[in-house]
Amino acid sequence: MAKILGIYLGKERQEKKLADTLYNHTIKAARSPSLYGANGAPDTANGRFELIILHIFLLFSHLQGQDKFSQSVKQKTFDRFLEDMDMNLREIGVGPDGVPKRIQKMLENFYGRAEAYQTALESADHSQIIDSIARNLFADEKPNLAAAEILAQYMVEVVENLQQVKLDDLIHSNFSFLPK
Repeated sequence: MAKILGIYLGKERQEKKLADTLYNHTIKAARSPSLYGANGAPDTANGRFELIILHIFLLFSHLQGQDKFSQSVKQKTFDRFLEDMDMNLREIGVGPDGVPKRIQKMLENFYGRAEAYQTALESADHSQIIDSIARNLFADEKPNLAAAEILAQYMVEVVENLQQVKLDDLIHSNFSFLPK
């Protein structure tokens, strides 16, 4: 029994470590300075959050339907995302009563964006992808359609690139969101 428990806990630790590394790898990509400014997302808390959601969506859509181990790492990566959002909210002074409400809103935003991005990508209509990016990344200000077009092209290129990445390389964070 102790051996089985040890194997299970070892697997859990391995999955958690892979998920932490994968999450940090994804955050690093989402924070790339080239994705912000006049030709990218607004460099605001909302803009950064939106690019994190975009990158997590891109990663998770590639992991969709993979093996049980990959699905477990995917779930732990999502759990890490929620832990990070919780910690960030507390750091900016959101009280204990407000954190769950804000996390719930973030989850609604994530799932709403994921559905919109998935629908846009499946349509293969570049204007629908641009509209989806503009609507979400520029919700707090006037949409920058030129930047939305650049980010939509980035999104398509990431999808194409991730299709070339082997699952093992993806799980072990041995990839770049865009080809080098």
